[in-house]
This record gives sequence, structure tokens and C-alpha cells, in this order.
Amino acid sequence: MKFRRLFADIVCGFIPSKQARSKVRTILRYPSSRGYIKWVRNWAKKNAGGVKKLKVAFGVGCKNLVVILNDEHVFKFALTTNGAAAAIREKRIMDAFRKITPIPMPEMELIDWRGITIRRQDFMKGKLLGDFEPSYVLKNRMKIATQLANFLHVIGTADPKEIADLKPKNAKKSGYLYGWFHNDIGQNFMMDDQLNIIGFIDWENTEFCDWKTTLYGAERHWDKNGYRGLMVDVMSEYSKMFYAGSKKAK
Repeated sequence: MKFRRLFADIVCGFIPSKQARSKVRTILRYPSSRGYIKWVRNWAKKNAGGVKKLKVAFGVGCKNLVVILNDEHVFKFALTTNGAAAAIREKRIMDAFRKITPIPMPEMELIDWRGITIRRQDFMKGKLLGDFEPSYVLKNRMKIATQLANFLHVIGTADPKEIADLKPKNAKKSGYLYGWFHNDIGQNFMMDDQLNIIGFIDWENTEFCDWKTTLYGAERHWDKNGYRGLMVDVMSEYSKMFYAGSKKAK
């Protein structure tokens, strides 16, 4: 593994594009990724009329290989484990929240291949926040903020029995900025051209936890990319919803 890392770093030193470097480095470090891409191609021949379009991406920290097939199917492969534990956990969380979330989410299918657990779900058509010009987003910031705040509030106050065992043993009752949380909201919601949020993807990091640190990280990411102040609006709307709900509960 040390040799592969060294070799990958040497090769990538000659690649000017940061995005291309990331892809090449991951493929060189994790040779299994080539086999996974081949598997997707074979799956496409049997189930999707062949490969018309194939896009490869890597999750944060290069923990996962993501392959998008024909803009119809998304496959996720764990690169450092057999993927079973993370896949089962994510599917359980998604199945529990699908009945609760105000924003749609894709259904997930688990496929076993040679002891490897592959996650497959339908591709959600739409655009990510980063696909929109900051000026357009900020002009309509309250529309986005209200939708995200409602999502956070509904998920955060929910307590599905099906996944109660995934909560920390010392978990308190859900409260302000505490409870079930997607944990990666910065760039995982899909929107149409009118900035309606039409889907939330990638639930792998969802936890019952304190949200503050992760929200701060999302705020820094948005501010850095020109969407300055969006998180302030999200938190303002969330606070109104949370305290309005608290008053009704008394």
C-alpha cells in the first residue's frame, strides 16, 4: 500500500488539474476501482441496454467510488472495506426517513457481488447548489432557506423506532440543533431551475447528534463559494419553526 501511495503521488505530480489528480490518485491507490467500473459496464449490458454515458466520482476522503450510469442509475462502492456495514446502515436510515422527510429521497437497493456490498439507487435529475450562480441563489435565498429549514426541523424532531438502536447510548431527547441530522447538507440537495429542492441524496453520514460543528462547516463552504449568508437565513427559519413547534407542544 505504501508503494502504491508513493507511485500515485509521483504520477499525480505531473497532472495539473486538481480534479483529474484526485481521480487518478484514487484509481492508482485502489486498483479495485477498475474492477468496479467493469462490473457496472457488465451490469449495464444485462439491465440497462448498455453504456450510453458513464461518470465516475469519488466521495469525500475517497472512501467511496461513485459511478453514474446513463444518468439513470447511481452505484456506490466502498474502497476501504467490503461496504456491508455502511451500506446496511445507510439503507436502514433512508427507509426510515423516506416516510417522514418533506424532501424526496431515492430508494436504495443492495447488491452482493463476491462478498462486496454494492449500493444502487435511481439517479435524481436536478442541479446541485454549486451549479447555480451565487447571484441567482442569493436573490432567491429565502426560498431555499425555508425548504432547508423545514427539512432540518422535520428530520431533527423525528424519532423513528426502526433505527432507535443507531442512536448513541447516552443520547438525550431531541432538541434545538440536536437530534437526527443528515450531516452533509452543504452540497447534497438537488434543485430544479426554479430552486425548488427536489431531492436529498447521500445519507451515509446521518447521525443522531449535535449539529453545530457540521452546520458551521457547511456555512464556511457556502460562504467560500459565494453563497454568503445563506446559512444565516436557514438558521433563522429553522429557529422560528422549532420554537413555534415547542409552543404548540406545551
